[in-house]
Formats: sequence, C-alpha cells, structure tokens
Amino acid sequence: MKDKANKLGLVFADIPSNYKVQDIRFNKPVIHRSFKDGKLVGSMIIKDIDEVKINKEKISYFTPNNIAILLSVNMKAYKEAEELYKNYFKDDNKIYKDHIPERSVKLMDYIEAIQTALVFGYTALETFINLSIPDDYIHENQNNKGIIENYNKEAIERWLDTKKKLNILKDVYKTNKLENQGWWSYFILLEQYRNSIIHQKTINSTGFYKEYFKSNIFEVCSITKKILKFFYDAHEKNNQTNPIWPWLINESNSFPINNNYDSNNFEVVGRHEK
Repeated sequence: MKDKANKLGLVFADIPSNYKVQDIRFNKPVIHRSFKDGKLVGSMIIKDIDEVKINKEKISYFTPNNIAILLSVNMKAYKEAEELYKNYFKDDNKIYKDHIPERSVKLMDYIEAIQTALVFGYTALETFINLSIPDDYIHENQNNKGIIENYNKEAIERWLDTKKKLNILKDVYKTNKLENQGWWSYFILLEQYRNSIIHQKTINSTGFYKEYFKSNIFEVCSITKKILKFFYDAHEKNNQTNPIWPWLINESNSFPINNNYDSNNFEVVGRHEK
C-alpha cells in the first residue's frame, strides 16, 4: 500500500488478535478502521516500509523504531555486563586466581559493556523525550533575573538539559512529580556516568571506571526501560496511542489507531512477501 504522502506500507493483518510481534525493534503498525453509521465495518493493520539502495539494488524493510533500536543496544550490553560480572567478578569465581593479563582482558570486556549500556540507555531516553514533546508545545521558564522565557519544541531540544526536558514530560503525560519516583536517583547516576564517558577531559583519569563495580550499577544501566514504562503507564491510563512507543516497553500494549480510514487515501502498489 502507498498513502497520499507516498509512504509505503504492508497490510499485515486485519485485527490485533491476528498480529504477532516479529521483532521488538520494528515500528508499531497502525490499525486503520472504517465505520459506517457508528459501526465498525472493516479494519486492517499496516506496517510501514522503508527502502534503501545497496549495490544498485533497492531493498524494502520494515521501518525501525528509533527508541527501540537504542534501547535494544542498551539491554544487550547490560545483559552482557551482568553475565561477565556473574561469571568472573563474584567472590567465589576464578577471576581472582587469574594472572593480571587474563584478568585485565575480562575487566576491559566488562567496562566496554557497561559503557555501551550507559551511553545507549541515556541516548534512548533523550530520543524518547524529544519525540514525546508535541510540535506546538511551549515551555514557560522564569530565569534568575525574573524574566519569563518561552521555549518552543526546537528551543527545548537545543537549549534545555535532559533533566529539565524530562520534567517537561510530567506535563506532557500528566504524571506525578518525577523526583518522588523510585527511579529518579538512578536517572541522576545514569546522567552522571554517561557525562563522565562523553566529556572526558583528562585521558589518564580512569577513576570513574571504579563506579562500575558498585552494587547499583545494573540498576543504573537498565533504568531507561523503567522510566519509559512509567510514562507509558500514564499514557495508557489516559487511553492514548502514539507510534513512538516501542514494543520493548510492553509487547501487549496498544496499537496506534486511525479511526477515519478512507480507501481513497491509499493506493495498492504491489505485493510483498511477509
């Protein structure tokens, strides 16, 4: 199928119960419904398709979800680090019997996995925040001189730090105060650890690596998914749908819905194998 904006899609099922999640990194499909006299007369589930040219050949693929890709990298690295810690760094494991060269290699693998989890977890959160802010949203802020400043979406993305932008989502998703949530302190650490990686000033300063061996490091590495789930729960409670939500939050969560399907807005352009 192709819509009037020349956006390609594949009709994958007719109703949600007939749809199976193939890969949690895909964008969610949209349910298009048609009503007549207030009664549902038809529906179809369309998955977005993108195309790329590789070696002069054009190939089609299901459109990825930006947040899901980043969060997937985060979770894979987190699980790798957790496995390394369990296998090598507990008191009763062999890492303590290894010579320094062998031990150091395992430590490098662990540090690399932790840093990947931290950076991609934070980036997934930043992406989620930026995509969540409505295009017409205006943030009002009083500066230290008492002057009221207004920020549109572009200015919010460019000039406000992640902590301030995260608090804007409290308004967007109508949630309770974020600082009172159990995950808030872990978010602060996630930001701190990520910044220590990205903004290194002294190449010989390696003390921040030692933070990765504290007991709460795995909670910090995996906190992005919990933060997104917090906003999703508020989002779902208000009976809203949004295509930005990745399957990683909850595979049984709701689909984006278009209740005004008009066949005149679509064109059948061919068949694609599923």
